[in-house]
Amino acid sequence: MNYLLILLLFFINPFFCNASLVLNEIYPAASSGESEWIELYNDGYQSIDISQYQLLDEGDRKINISTGSAPPFGFILATSVGVLNNDKDTVKLKNNLGETIDIATYSGNFSSSKTLTYAKCPNGGTNWFILDMPTKNSSNEFACQTLTPTPTYPTETPSPSTEQRSLFPTITLPQPTSDSIPEVNYQNILISEVYPYPQSNEHEWIEFYNDNDIQVDLVHWYIDDAENTGSAPKSFSLKIDPYTYAVVDLSSSLFNNSGDVARLLDSNKNEKDSMEYGKITQGNSIGRISFEEDSYCEQEPSKNTANSSCLSEPTQTVSSQSTQNTVKSTQKSISPTKKTVNQPPQQTNTGTNLMRTTSPKQEGEILGVQTKEIPYTSPTPYLSSVSFSYSLLTIVSIFIKMKNA
Repeated sequence: MNYLLILLLFFINPFFCNASLVLNEIYPAASSGESEWIELYNDGYQSIDISQYQLLDEGDRKINISTGSAPPFGFILATSVGVLNNDKDTVKLKNNLGETIDIATYSGNFSSSKTLTYAKCPNGGTNWFILDMPTKNSSNEFACQTLTPTPTYPTETPSPSTEQRSLFPTITLPQPTSDSIPEVNYQNILISEVYPYPQSNEHEWIEFYNDNDIQVDLVHWYIDDAENTGSAPKSFSLKIDPYTYAVVDLSSSLFNNSGDVARLLDSNKNEKDSMEYGKITQGNSIGRISFEEDSYCEQEPSKNTANSSCLSEPTQTVSSQSTQNTVKSTQKSISPTKKTVNQPPQQTNTGTNLMRTTSPKQEGEILGVQTKEIPYTSPTPYLSSVSFSYSLLTIVSIFIKMKNA
């Protein structure tokens, strides 16, 4: 019997060793006398020792984490005073090896209301939202329900009756209104640069340019790779000022290193712009050369700055069989046009400046960017489960035979 218990523990233990600590909610703009706080969530079956982790902001300033451990499917808080910016910042969760486990970038006027938080819906998920209901050290589920309310309607249940007549008046229910996002058909939102093959501990990212004289509010737009390749589009929301750039950091790998297509889709998943590229060197990006035509080339990354010079000869089109480090873009129905606006002084740049002379490059505001780094899901738990079931049946069979002998 002792051997049986030892074998059971041997097979069961790996099945429950898949705990993961993630960022879950951020409260950056605290009221006077209060502390900023960051909520961490344990989405596994085992407690996690918090001393093995550290929290940093964009400037690598440390944020104090409570001592102890995070319980299974539970929460734990980290607090700070004057570390997080009220309007825009990045929070990084790292392990004791210095590896980034999770990362979140928020942007918005959080100081306008002391009840605004940046939270995941659902707990431990991949999508971030600005909520007007802090859920400190507790589940976000109730607050998340305010994002997409489900309409409910009265129901009438007649009592049993032998007569063939209705006991209640007929009720005509109104047609439910659509919960879909109102369509805004923005044009001239262009892909400026893509970083598809990052270095270790970096994330893929994609840069957009608003070639309009108005601010655009991209609500639940999508980033996708080549059409019908199996991967799901990634949703994001952000605002971009006129003639301005904005960058979206991807929470997990989307683009292939050996060649792919980067596509921008609107809220109805209509394609607005695309860029096809071939094999690329790790650590380089694919960047637009000009806004007057669809031409791109391999460059050194220039995130939130003017694009760098080409490392290879650019082309406007390229065969999918080509092995050169060049790219092509799907022709758009509406070409970008020049517009004259009042702009601040041009930034200095040593590379090729892609901006028109009337449109210096500026960093865009990001709202609701998905920034979770989703760890690789190992098949170990499933293999352990199958192995455990088979071994248990074998042991029980042997035990019964020994008992009957």
